[in-house]
Amino acid sequence: MGGANIVVCVLLGILGFVAAGLGFAAEATRIKVSDIIVTRFGCDYPSSPANILGYIAALLLLGVLIITSSITRCACCNRNTANNTQSAGAIFFFIISCIASIIGIGILVAAGNLSTRQEYLSSTGLCYYVKPGVFASGGGLALVACIFGLCSYSSSTKQRREQVPAAVPYQGGGVAMGTPQFDTASTNSNPKPRPVQYAV
Repeated sequence: MGGANIVVCVLLGILGFVAAGLGFAAEATRIKVSDIIVTRFGCDYPSSPANILGYIAALLLLGVLIITSSITRCACCNRNTANNTQSAGAIFFFIISCIASIIGIGILVAAGNLSTRQEYLSSTGLCYYVKPGVFASGGGLALVACIFGLCSYSSSTKQRREQVPAAVPYQGGGVAMGTPQFDTASTNSNPKPRPVQYAV
């Protein structure tokens, strides 16, 4: 694996795992029912960084989606080549990674927006809060998107390496480009013989 491949894998892994970690951190710091104080005038919510963590996780997950789309475009373009198995595998991993990224981004952004909603629901007599597991679902999807993105990149790079033609040594034949070692004029013409002179 070349240096560029290692850099791409490390970058993709960092973005995916950090996004997943932030999603789980947002789940741990979200406002729970026990944290809300119901008063005569409404609901008193404590401060929480869950929405900020959710937004950052969604942004990092968007980076995972962009990188995965960029590094697997060659596999999608070469899907009609002889190596169809690896091409199909790269495309399959890419599709799963894209679906997980898009759904994860939507969940994290929606959970971040809903976590800032602080109001009293008169129909239920309760205060509004984000249900458990929403941020964690976004973090889990970020992890899935990262893993399948790495698998897609690995399959596409392996396919490109196998498609590079090997250097074939020169076997002779063809048109000689060197300088001829004999006089071409003497072979193509029929010069007249010179008379023999005898000394008396």
